Amino acid sequence: MAKFNYKKWVVENKYSILSEDDQVHGSTKPQGLSTIDPETADAAMGGGIEDKNSEDDVVTGGKASIAVGDLKPAQTEIIPAKALGMAIGQLLQNNYKNADLGNIVSKDFFIMDGHHRWAATSLIDPSAQVQVTQLDLPGGPLVTTLNLYTKGKLGIDNGNKGKGNVADFTGTNLEPKINDALANGIGGKFPQKPEEVKKALGLVPGADGDAQKGKQIMMQNADKLPKKILPGAPARVEMPVIHKDDIPGLKTRLAKGAIDIKAPYSPEVKSAMGGTNTSLGDKPKKQAAQESTDPRASLYERMEKLINKN
Repeated sequence: MAKFNYKKWVVENKYSILSEDDQVHGSTKPQGLSTIDPETADAAMGGGIEDKNSEDDVVTGGKASIAVGDLKPAQTEIIPAKALGMAIGQLLQNNYKNADLGNIVSKDFFIMDGHHRWAATSLIDPSAQVQVTQLDLPGGPLVTTLNLYTKGKLGIDNGNKGKGNVADFTGTNLEPKINDALANGIGGKFPQKPEEVKKALGLVPGADGDAQKGKQIMMQNADKLPKKILPGAPARVEMPVIHKDDIPGLKTRLAKGAIDIKAPYSPEVKSAMGGTNTSLGDKPKKQAAQESTDPRASLYERMEKLINKN
């Protein structure tokens, strides 16, 4: 009988790692923008060509048509009222069907940006197809890769601040906001009059021109909106800052394997990492080097010893 592969089991459970192939700079966990070492990020931008391996850093991907309800949030900070206003505008312009959200999505369907556009379309019709750029990396490693690009190529050190909470997207919470919009309209940069809000709600699929029916459908869709974010995801301010116009250049570099995200590393990336196999800055590097403080770790370690003994 083959011996149990305890090393693989411990890696996948104790450290919650998907697989070695999915790791970016030694981890599958997302690294926040402020923790990325700028020297490592800069070296990584061309290091994939210089590491003497033409395939290890290649990340494929491209345009994909996906039902908006199949997408999942990578961040918590989403404002229901803002998404509602965008949904009303989309309904009036009839531009939510097969719309290009202009965002990046991981292979496990976590969206990296454009959360309000995603939420707005979901409020209208979770089955609506949308266009996204899907890259062949899981959510955690993709956040790290995009943060390396944000800092190393785009020169952006600080992310965008966020407000709101995706957990607030419920029919109960949305109803008073819809009622207020019906009575007083919507203000802000893209104002809508009460009669326009009423017209828009009647255009919700299945409403058949009935604003109240449209309101009820939108409330039901709010309840369906996925609330579970990417495990270990940092706050919005720590997430990548990559605009729609930046995506073609990013895709080209990833397709060529130019961004050095996996071992073997180029000499410059190795030097910047300081032998730690991570792109984290000095303080996080020291923390990463310490033994795990996860209370489950001791259990896994005891099971390792028992498995080895037998």
